[in-house]
Amino acid sequence: MRPLGSTRWTAWVIGAWLGTAAVSGVQAAAPLTEETRRAVDVAIDKVYPSLVRIHSVSVYYNEGREVKGESSGSGVIISADGYVVTNHHVAGRSRRLRCTLSDKREIEATLVGTDALADIAVLKLKTGAPFPVADFGNSDAMHVGDQVLAMGSPRAISQSVTLGIVSNTEMTIPSLYWPHTFRLDGEETGSLVKWIGHDAQIFPGNSGGPLVNLKGEIVGINELSFGLGGAIPGNLARWVAGQLIEKGEVARSWLGVAIQPLLKGNDGDRGALVGGVLPDSPAARAGLKPGDILVAYDGKPVQIRYADQLPELNRRMLETPIGGSVELVFLRDGEERKVKATTEARGPAQGEQAALKTWGITLEEITLLAGKELRRSPNSGVIVSSVRPGAGAAEAKPPLQGDDIITSVEGRAVHNIKELVGVSEELTKGKTAPLPVLVAFERKTQKLLTVVRVGYRDTLDRSAEATKAWISASTQVLTPDVAKALGLPGKKGVRLTEVYPGGAADKAGLEVGDLILRLDGDEIAASQPEDIEVFPSMVRQYAVGAKVKLDVVRDGKAKNVEMTLAASPQSTRELAEYRDPHFEFTARDLTFQDRVQQKLGGAVQGALIAGVENGGWAALAHLAVGDIVQSVDGATIVDAAALQARMATIREKKPTRVVFFVRRGVHTLFVELEPDWAVAQPRA
Repeated sequence: MRPLGSTRWTAWVIGAWLGTAAVSGVQAAAPLTEETRRAVDVAIDKVYPSLVRIHSVSVYYNEGREVKGESSGSGVIISADGYVVTNHHVAGRSRRLRCTLSDKREIEATLVGTDALADIAVLKLKTGAPFPVADFGNSDAMHVGDQVLAMGSPRAISQSVTLGIVSNTEMTIPSLYWPHTFRLDGEETGSLVKWIGHDAQIFPGNSGGPLVNLKGEIVGINELSFGLGGAIPGNLARWVAGQLIEKGEVARSWLGVAIQPLLKGNDGDRGALVGGVLPDSPAARAGLKPGDILVAYDGKPVQIRYADQLPELNRRMLETPIGGSVELVFLRDGEERKVKATTEARGPAQGEQAALKTWGITLEEITLLAGKELRRSPNSGVIVSSVRPGAGAAEAKPPLQGDDIITSVEGRAVHNIKELVGVSEELTKGKTAPLPVLVAFERKTQKLLTVVRVGYRDTLDRSAEATKAWISASTQVLTPDVAKALGLPGKKGVRLTEVYPGGAADKAGLEVGDLILRLDGDEIAASQPEDIEVFPSMVRQYAVGAKVKLDVVRDGKAKNVEMTLAASPQSTRELAEYRDPHFEFTARDLTFQDRVQQKLGGAVQGALIAGVENGGWAALAHLAVGDIVQSVDGATIVDAAALQARMATIREKKPTRVVFFVRRGVHTLFVELEPDWAVAQPRA
């Protein structure tokens, strides 16, 4: 979604979508008359049972990744078999949907279709039919002052109802907010929609819920709030929903002409100004030019003096049958002319997107409208929308960048995401390491070549450090203040703070609190906190297994201790890490320090979660850094290698749910991951 800027209006609109809206102060409602109270009760009884709260797992594409996020909104059931109307911005990017009904049932749903231009989406409840249904009324019959009910699930809580009046039946976004226009996925929603403005309280989460008249009919679908609430007119929502249910999409026509209101200096009393005509468009082929005054469209007069009159004309033009011939009557130099134009399928403003993990990039299709902006044909390559730092595409020379257009891989032309994904899968099938592939791409006017290392790299090997000697204990520096307090003024050395059971220090009889002043007769010149590495460095000069003598003070008494130095444990830096590319987490073996610090003991086995990427399936399931995975779908996990092997099996089987049993501190719990295994979401 394009950022809308920083005006107060923008903050309100973004808040209405994303759950952080500022809403007008709650005012004391005037007492209802008995007649109005009865009407409200009837309306609630008719519609309330059909309300749904929608929980959505949606996807966005950023920095070369598909990023998942959870959100909530509202909807209303419009058919007994379970069709639900809501907003596109609530469910249009969803990968998983779950609806809570007014009777508390939770039912999974599928996305039937979505339309960003009207901000309407339709879901289908999977089980439980027949359902209670709400009916549409005639939104054109609404008048300023009519009482309405806004129904939905504000802030993701249970279904609720607020009461208000219609304040504006043709609300538009004023031009003073330009360039912060109302856009969703590249579509100018305000170019089609004139909202029903009302003062029934709208809170974050109400989006997609119905605006209801006192007859208990849907007259709008609540969409936004910026002081007033704004609802998409019910007649438009019903038509769009019908198209989505019948066809899975809203098929709209296109002429390639931009229409503006007449300029203030225009003396004419009819028509609309042709502001622009795109090259190689139906309007251009028909002979229309910028500056013409369109006075009739398909036999109906056109009169656009003000911006808020544009949506009706836009809708007429968009709903013209695709491939149909329309008559355009226009004025040029005062002369009236007539031409015929044949409409084309418009398609969406923004193409389908996908993440290609083996490259570390996100992609976007080239649609008709995007192709016009890029001055190229649709399906003439694939747009790189973002690149993941450190991935193969970013490390190529030259690296791929956002807005590059990939045109071929290993000499094979790619026209869309499906073809690019297919070539990538074919090239990397059976490969255990990234494969260098030749990629042709275009950057503005340049045609470039690069080599991208394509494929997964699950394991990052660490260089093993040389094994060093160690006393199997932790220490602190004996500072002058501590030495004086212990009756040893002027002495230098270290104090034992922890002795690891069964280690070299434990076997030598050393105890917590012992002061070590000399090693084989050499003073331990440590007296400040920054000298913490002095004693360990002295020990590391010896070979593993060497015998040393320590000058020790215990309870004020000096004693000599002999000990055999042990080998230092493996550090975190030396361990191989397993990175799961689908669930987006990193795991490693448990280290000696992990066991000591968490008091695990030797019996606890598993793989420690070292990293969880925001927006991944693991993060969505609340897998956390520090968790110790002990089993996956019932299979025991003893270390990171076992986890890697188990996840390879999981990727082959592609289950709908994967259950991790993890240890988190002193607690254990089950973490349920619900992945979507689609590599990409190309257009059909």
